[in-house]
Amino acid sequence: KFGPMPYTKTAEFPSHGFPDSTQDMTGGPGFAGMAELSRFVDEGGVIVSLDNASQILAETGIIRDLQEANAAGLFHPGSIVNVKVRKTDNPVLYGFPEVFPIFRGNGPLLQTAKYNRDMMLLQYGTKPLKDEEKYNGPILGMPDKKETPAPSEAVKKEAPYVLSGMVRNEQTIIGHGAIFNVPVGTGRVIAFTFDPLH
Repeated sequence: KFGPMPYTKTAEFPSHGFPDSTQDMTGGPGFAGMAELSRFVDEGGVIVSLDNASQILAETGIIRDLQEANAAGLFHPGSIVNVKVRKTDNPVLYGFPEVFPIFRGNGPLLQTAKYNRDMMLLQYGTKPLKDEEKYNGPILGMPDKKETPAPSEAVKKEAPYVLSGMVRNEQTIIGHGAIFNVPVGTGRVIAFTFDPLH
């Protein structure tokens, strides 16, 4: 908005310019910069986007397979929560257990169509999305056939979503993607919907 501005250490602001400084800090990539990011990934590049940067890539159409998810009433101010690996063979999650904790704040919540759910590498919580749960109700008026689980299928206790902090309306986020691996052109975007640097 105000043109290039320096971000350097001064007497008034001695903490500026650390660890990096520049003489021409400006407000963002603009249309030309977004077009260059799009060209980069289309031609085989890999973009790793964190938190809000993933939402920007989805909103600008660079990753068309992701859209903002409607999570009515979700309040996620900064909590340690459980996530579950969906793609154990993907190198992004190499060495991680199936369920582990992360820190997530009020970041974006993205989703993909059901036929593209294989792009989800990691999900929030341990339960699936509602449209992925197996239907157990009556079918076309047929009598109920109660399936008895095999003895080896012991019911295990579900891991809680929130480990520390608070989340309001957590049921609206459980099952949604935390990390996506989205092919774009001949490249790909690894889109985090949280900041893994926490």
